Amino acid sequence: MQLSTPLGNICIFIDDKKINYEYEHVELDLTCRDVAGRYMIQISFVPDGQIHRISCRLQDYQASDQDEIETGENLELKSFYKGNVKLSIGMEGDIGYIDGKRISGYDYDNEYEKDGVSYSILSDTKTQKYVFGISWIENYTVENEVQTWYGADPTFFHIS
Repeated sequence: MQLSTPLGNICIFIDDKKINYEYEHVELDLTCRDVAGRYMIQISFVPDGQIHRISCRLQDYQASDQDEIETGENLELKSFYKGNVKLSIGMEGDIGYIDGKRISGYDYDNEYEKDGVSYSILSDTKTQKYVFGISWIENYTVENEVQTWYGADPTFFHIS
């Protein structure tokens, strides 16, 4: 089952191998009342001491000059644009390195790709649940486009 969005289907990969996944609709709130879609994808993965990558990508997406990284506190997020649609994919995390030394409070890294985002599982990662937030707005404006940022922030989800 794949989540269909105005910018393409969402595909999940583990180490570049496409996997099946389930997604869950997340209710709108005051921070994102104008978004057309708000979803959560939870991936369970038991680390094995090896390096892995869990990616959330837009199938057949053609990158736009408008695409941008929009981070926040404990949030790594990339937004994608096509026509009047803005779609954001968020992950919990914080990329933190100083002089090559890792300073993140998380035991994994986050990475950005031309068509999505990824969790980078490190050799010492213990985390077993990885959440992607997906949110889009149609007919975005300067006033409402921030709503996809709030809508795709997994730290705002009530995760069980």
